Amino acid sequence: MNMMKKVLWMMVGLCIGMSAMAQQSGIVRTLERPSKPSEYLAGVSIDVLEYPNVIVSKKGGKFSFSIPGKRQGESFTVTRVQKKGYSLVDKQLKGRRFAYSSSVPLEIVMVSDTQLENDKRRIEDKAYDKAKKNYDQKVVALEKQLKQKTISEQEYRAKYEELSSNYNNYIQLIDQMAERYATTDYSGMDEMSQEIQACIENADLEQADELINRKGSFDKREQELLNKMQLKEKSEQLSQQLEEDIDKELEDLVRDYYNKYAIHVSKYENDTAAYYLDRIVRLDTTNVDMLEFAALFIDHYLMDYPRALSYHQRALLHAQEQYGVDSKEAGVISEFIGLTYDHMGDMDKSLEWHHKALDIYEQTEGLDNPDAALVYTHIGRIYTSKDSLEKALEYTLKGLDIRNRTIQDKDHQDFSQSYNNLGVIYAQMGDYEKAMEYHMKALELRERVFGPKHDATALSYINIATLYCKLEDLDNALIYFQKAHDAYQDVFGPAHPYVINTWTYMAGVYLEQQESGKALECYRQALAACEQYYGADHSTTQQYRKAVTAVEEMLKQQQSND
Repeated sequence: MNMMKKVLWMMVGLCIGMSAMAQQSGIVRTLERPSKPSEYLAGVSIDVLEYPNVIVSKKGGKFSFSIPGKRQGESFTVTRVQKKGYSLVDKQLKGRRFAYSSSVPLEIVMVSDTQLENDKRRIEDKAYDKAKKNYDQKVVALEKQLKQKTISEQEYRAKYEELSSNYNNYIQLIDQMAERYATTDYSGMDEMSQEIQACIENADLEQADELINRKGSFDKREQELLNKMQLKEKSEQLSQQLEEDIDKELEDLVRDYYNKYAIHVSKYENDTAAYYLDRIVRLDTTNVDMLEFAALFIDHYLMDYPRALSYHQRALLHAQEQYGVDSKEAGVISEFIGLTYDHMGDMDKSLEWHHKALDIYEQTEGLDNPDAALVYTHIGRIYTSKDSLEKALEYTLKGLDIRNRTIQDKDHQDFSQSYNNLGVIYAQMGDYEKAMEYHMKALELRERVFGPKHDATALSYINIATLYCKLEDLDNALIYFQKAHDAYQDVFGPAHPYVINTWTYMAGVYLEQQESGKALECYRQALAACEQYYGADHSTTQQYRKAVTAVEEMLKQQQSND
């Protein structure tokens, strides 16, 4: 009997202990969209790293779990959220650390794949239609100016080319913006903000801009928010209401800044678009995704590498704080930092950061995956730039081997990068036949995946043209340099360093062919683009001015000899 009592008391004690153990609760709901309120999702599978069993949401989307020994405030990590036909809205939720709390539930938002696809398609179609309408109106206005002789034929051609390239540049951003707007959660958004979002999604950008401006001066709104933030820092007993006000106003202001970014990008005003990204990250200082978004936009579209690097470094600092020093997020950002150093021409720094990314990937997911393959490929390219061709070949082939084993779709764009880089290496080794084989493989794949008017395809054109120069086939070299020029101009506009380079390449070929007049025209076009991009007094512009003068003198000398 005494033994039975002991067992009974042990069981009671165990039950008391279990009931007292802190529980983390949560809820899974769908995205709230116009005319489609949120629904609570049952049957969602959730894996937590520190919890041994799969957690499944029940009726009303509710779930809960208890982690033995886990105290309030300590972290736990969600590793998987899955339900057939649904996707996570916040793709960074997996792998993120959350504070274990019995009072603060974990909210998970998902979206129906069908709904997401329909919303994306609708937003893309409206954006395409709006962009085409704007483009056609601007073309008509240009043609009217030409007909009325308020602009010259040369000015018309330059403006038409700039308009076409800006149009194509914006088209490339539509998919990315459609994804963001299709996953915008209308839950908790005030009526005006919902109206603005709906206008943006329906490509009614003028009405959206007017509504945003109705909210008042950005400077005033931002200052009021900053005042509250400062009050929050000073106050030891901050009211819950003030905390909620700050979160709500921050979300609203960031949303409007992004809307302004989207509006200006649609007008091809990339400097102004970047300005609004700047304002977002100045307020939402710890948002890793937005810091990286701004960094990549500035790197690619403005080519302001020091500015892009500063954003990457801030993103890395916050990613390390939020996800861990050796997290996959930190690895991805390290890789981007390496690429920016590459663009700046600092190959040693680029190599250092790519090896950091590789070390992190090795710890987080192993090296037998496409992420590691990409880093191996980048490292191979850096060694190519440093003229360490054996190492370049070793790393590039290692990357290709991993891709062959881990990527099923052999038309995947990553393969074109491996083929392209192998072509460059073999060309530098003097094996032109093998180099041409790989460059053509890269070009065929890029034309299938990206089309002829894409910067990746343009790079293949450049490499093939350069190879033809080495083979002294100057006619074919010109054909491919011209293709590269047309592609770069469509993507970046007529005044961009890549376009300037193609003018230079063609000028060099014409000089080899003793076609000084055609070379002079190419240099003049390059000079005009330099003056527009860099300014009249920039050192690069001055170099091209000297080149124009030198070829003019050469042409005069030739004419006098004749």
